[in-house]
Amino acid sequence: MIRFVLLAICLAFAPTIALAEEHVRPLTIDSTPLRLNVGQHQDKGIGKLRFRGSVRLTSNDKDFGGLSALYVSDDRMHFIAISDVSHWVTGTLHYSDGKLTGVSGAEIGPLRGLDGHPLVGKDGDAEGLAVSDISSTAFVSFERDHRIWAYEIKNNGLDTTPHVVATPPELKRAPGNSGLEGIALLRGGTLLALTEEFKDANGNFHGWLVPTGTKGKIEPLALKPRKPFALTDVRQLENGDILTLERRFSRIGGIGFEMRRIPATEIAPGAVLDGEVIADAGMSYVIDNMEGLSVNRGPNGETLIYIISDDNFNHPLQQTMLMMFELGE
Repeated sequence: MIRFVLLAICLAFAPTIALAEEHVRPLTIDSTPLRLNVGQHQDKGIGKLRFRGSVRLTSNDKDFGGLSALYVSDDRMHFIAISDVSHWVTGTLHYSDGKLTGVSGAEIGPLRGLDGHPLVGKDGDAEGLAVSDISSTAFVSFERDHRIWAYEIKNNGLDTTPHVVATPPELKRAPGNSGLEGIALLRGGTLLALTEEFKDANGNFHGWLVPTGTKGKIEPLALKPRKPFALTDVRQLENGDILTLERRFSRIGGIGFEMRRIPATEIAPGAVLDGEVIADAGMSYVIDNMEGLSVNRGPNGETLIYIISDDNFNHPLQQTMLMMFELGE
């Protein structure tokens, strides 16, 4: 009889338990400094990227990982990252002698849907992040259900209800896992939105110039592919040039990434974007599945490049790591 009573109580409370929503919580992150090269020989950088520190990030929080995009604040002290399993993460960066030496956590929370409720799992497959410091708005692009949503930034986090940013109708035809992988906020408030592997009739990757306000129209452009790389993120430099972050993977060649620098003069409706390869990293470097990119000005006017990896929650084979470089000319 007691068993039946307990079962009845559990069933009575089951709907309440199922509907319990996740909330923002403190996050502890441990960081371990990493070398640039795998062996004893240590390069000063990769191509035109001068090495300024790298750290491995770990946490006991079950939702930490899968980080696909990154924003580092103008003062270079704080960051926001988003994951491809419906979460955002904030934290603090630590330096010594101008080099990145550590990261500490702040908070982790769920990305919310248009109804204000937390997204769950791949419903929030967030891949791209672009932040407007002027309006304190974070634009987030998602795959699978391809879309761009805008979140108000409050208390340095994204615990707000988003609104929809209009996207082109043809985006619905993108492969489920190869949609808007990278977005960058250009000067003037337009988003440069590039897809991972959604090709047009000429074999180029689809992209668009997307207005963030009520004025203007969506204009197409494209990114010329460089096999075997696929786009993972994009950012604009202070002079208007564009940096792309692109990755490759094969069972024989392992993981790798490259960066291209695209002149500002090429960013126009109908353009096919291409540029100089300024870095190409393979398995001789301590890298992982590098997906997120952020660009900042250093204290001496130098351009700083931050790159974060998506570990795919594939422990211990993969890791979350954050690398910092200085861009050389």
